[in-house]
Amino acid sequence: MSEPSARRYSGRSVDEWKAARRERLLDAALELFGTEGYPATSVERLCAQAKVSTRHFYHEFQNKEAVLLAVHAQVIELAVRSTGEALAATRDAPVEERIVAAVDGYLQTIMADLRRARVSFVEVVGASPAVEEQRIAFRELLISSVVGVGDTAVARGEITRKDFRFLGLSFMGAVNTVVYDWMLTDPRPPEEKVQAALRNLAVSLMTT
Repeated sequence: MSEPSARRYSGRSVDEWKAARRERLLDAALELFGTEGYPATSVERLCAQAKVSTRHFYHEFQNKEAVLLAVHAQVIELAVRSTGEALAATRDAPVEERIVAAVDGYLQTIMADLRRARVSFVEVVGASPAVEEQRIAFRELLISSVVGVGDTAVARGEITRKDFRFLGLSFMGAVNTVVYDWMLTDPRPPEEKVQAALRNLAVSLMTT
């Protein structure tokens, strides 16, 4: 009888155990970075939260910065997917409708979980050169979506040509400031009100 190709423990393969361990560490990082903050969270604290030994932590991540990069990448993936799906669903719609859908898709992903918002708008800012590079790359992805929507609308004769990159930078700066202030305000305004204000700003920037 041949030996099994992979050893199994409690019905799971080694790879499945490793994937589950990594997921627990990422869940713990989102919770701790998103509530207590990245600088205040040690590797030992992460491991205790995830119920993972420090030895196993270093099997998965080189250091705490690598965990922040991975958690931020998860948030990026959600936001990019949501924004992309919103634009795809409104491909043939008027420009105002496309802008509203894209802004809602992005903001609802980020603001639905305060931990994601804190990681995106507070904890990654200036955390390290590598994290800053990832943050800027994400911003560029979002701005490219703004430029794409603008170019399409110009080609359709809906709006006049503008510096869409500048408008994208301006809008992202407003989002960062407004969402950061929203997180810190007590009592916190309804997120729908903040989203509506940013939605109207985006439409105004692009169409007037």
